[in-house]
Amino acid sequence: MSQELWMRDWEKINEIILQMNSESDILKALDEFLLNLERLIPYEKACIYFYDLSEANIVKDYIGPGFSKKELQDYERYYCNIDDIIEKMNPNKSVIIKSSEAFDFNQRKETEYFIDYVTPAHTKTSLDTNFRWDLENREFCIGSLDLFRSKQDLDFTEREMEICRIFQPHIELKASNYAFLFGNIAHKYAFTSTEQDVAVMMLKGYSNEQIAEEKCITISTVKKHVSKILEKSDTKSRIEFICKASSGNR
Repeated sequence: MSQELWMRDWEKINEIILQMNSESDILKALDEFLLNLERLIPYEKACIYFYDLSEANIVKDYIGPGFSKKELQDYERYYCNIDDIIEKMNPNKSVIIKSSEAFDFNQRKETEYFIDYVTPAHTKTSLDTNFRWDLENREFCIGSLDLFRSKQDLDFTEREMEICRIFQPHIELKASNYAFLFGNIAHKYAFTSTEQDVAVMMLKGYSNEQIAEEKCITISTVKKHVSKILEKSDTKSRIEFICKASSGNR
């Protein structure tokens, strides 16, 4: 597909790429990217998901401007497992998909995912772009940039698909730092699976209260995990752990 872009499109594209690369915090950079992208591709809701298809809980992380906390949590806990777009996010090649072209609407509207999640969330029209965030495990570690409009809005255009195509390698490059930063912490410090999850949230700046809410555990339990993480990493504080873990992975 070839779609001629306007000069002002290229100016905004270059500005967004520059801003994304100048921010060292990976998830913050991608969050700001989504907010800036709306200047080029208007959307009602948007999200970036990190999936690991080799694990039972396939959602590793996400950003979702416009979505309610409940919508994001419901997706992570259940609906990601029946999301019909994931199977089309082929990890071996770059794809950009419009839901209006990828699915037979009459068949899709009868599915559990469409009835119970898509319709209430008003995400009936989507533009989905894949990327790989861990090139060593590219078969399983895929991500998706998903832009949504309600049924009443106009469908996404060829121009908008082309803009996503231009951003695709830049998103993949930025997202690959996610694996680089967090990928080997569990092996390096012999963390358990739960300690790994808590450690990653600590690196993102989560408080004990936020970790407890996210993991559905008590603050006392979080403190025990944090204490074990500090012990195994031979650090005396959260700040020291964050500095040691981050510098050790770069």
